[in-house]
Amino acid sequence: MGKQPGVLRLRRLTTPVALAIGVMLGMLLSRLFPWTATTPAWRSNHIRPKSHQQSRQPIQLPTLDQRARILNLLTSLSPHYTKQCTRNAQPLYVQQTLERYAPLIGHKTPSSGSWFSKFFADEDDLRVGRRDLVPSDHKYFFAINLYNSFDIIPDLFATLFRVAAILGYHNVFVSIYENGSTDQTKALLRIFDALTRSVGLRITIRTSMRRRGAFNHRIEYLAEVRNAAFVPLHELRDAENEYFDTIVFMNDILPCVDDLLELIYQSRKNNAGITCAADYMYHEEIGSPVFYDNWVARDINGTALENAPFERIFHHEDSSQRFQRHLPIQVQSCWNGIAILDPAPFYSPPHVRFRMARITEGECSASECSLICNDYWEAGYGRIMMVPRVKLAYDRKVFDIIHPPRRNLTAIRGYARMGGLPDDPRTDPQDRAWFGPHDRLFTEEESEPLTFVPGPEHVWCWGWDGAGDLEGPDVDPIWERMSNKSMHSDAILVRHDRSIPGL
Repeated sequence: MGKQPGVLRLRRLTTPVALAIGVMLGMLLSRLFPWTATTPAWRSNHIRPKSHQQSRQPIQLPTLDQRARILNLLTSLSPHYTKQCTRNAQPLYVQQTLERYAPLIGHKTPSSGSWFSKFFADEDDLRVGRRDLVPSDHKYFFAINLYNSFDIIPDLFATLFRVAAILGYHNVFVSIYENGSTDQTKALLRIFDALTRSVGLRITIRTSMRRRGAFNHRIEYLAEVRNAAFVPLHELRDAENEYFDTIVFMNDILPCVDDLLELIYQSRKNNAGITCAADYMYHEEIGSPVFYDNWVARDINGTALENAPFERIFHHEDSSQRFQRHLPIQVQSCWNGIAILDPAPFYSPPHVRFRMARITEGECSASECSLICNDYWEAGYGRIMMVPRVKLAYDRKVFDIIHPPRRNLTAIRGYARMGGLPDDPRTDPQDRAWFGPHDRLFTEEESEPLTFVPGPEHVWCWGWDGAGDLEGPDVDPIWERMSNKSMHSDAILVRHDRSIPGL
């Protein structure tokens, strides 16, 4: 039987002509049967609201039942630490917190109750309610470095899950870079990677066997590790035209849900360039936790903070008084376990990044975290602050001391309300204690915006040239002169408005 004339004509067509016809037919079919993604387009306030932004790999949002099952699994895998932070919190603190962080909610809340309103309850009683996605103008990029972090990973992921549920999964991206671990950190990360993706939270986990060699400069190495956690920030900008409005950079610490929310709240309320917590380590000789990260932290006079009990940490008198009253403080630099960063200097000139000092140019070889604070001052984002209310620990021993359980004093004091009176939270002795219960009541001063001043002329620097001790500063400390830009009032202007609507 002979072939059909039409088939013969098609076979005589050259390859380029056949490809052109195929492309035209494909375009015609795509117009007749358009594909619509069920996943909302990601965007932030750097992108015009009307612009359409499709992800190359659209994320299918899970069902409510799927989210509930993963929540229960995450809770069961989470050990003692952070799940105890807000369990049995006093009612007045719960009320204060719900009102304080309500503007951070990144989804529509149901008419009666929500996951956010119950995050203080026992995790066994939590139920995932309906949360309709709403367009958000604020997006959060979480960057995390991990090394031999097996013990803290369950707490870390449980907190990330809960915070993302409040901020809105569609508003959050998590980037984790782990390298050189000798325990089972990598294996545990794979488990939580799968769990977290299944609830619709976007996450990238990159692992490496790289470790710092015996002859590598420690600060250069740490700067590279921190920059590795930032790779997706620039990949999403270049490939997806996606920008973020807040960066949350976390060390391997044990954070509570309200710790992260308070840092984000203070950062946005004050339009701060960098916002830090306060971290603690155990001092064997004193027998008590002391302030930890004094290699980076400097008060607004440029003086180093001390590895000491709370009343002797600051040399700057006004800062010391505010610190002892748990009030936010302006500082010249800090990191302290968690830092909330305004991402604008990463996106715009001079394009800051973590780096080691320019030793050949005479720059003091400070920590990569100190240097990025200096670079923020140089770029005009010198609104740097510390939030003493947020106390962080790296292990269970310190965590239990700085987050003691609340004791029932009702029978002794003769009235039912615990934790102070509504008009004077300082009436409770447990709230006045420095290492008091986690559900410490908020005072009015904690919500007042900070008044920022230009930076100091000189900053105390204890350098690390890498020529001597590989594990600690190896040169004599100096008073290093800062750039003229950091001492000008322009360094503390609000250049990127990240404020919370209505506050």
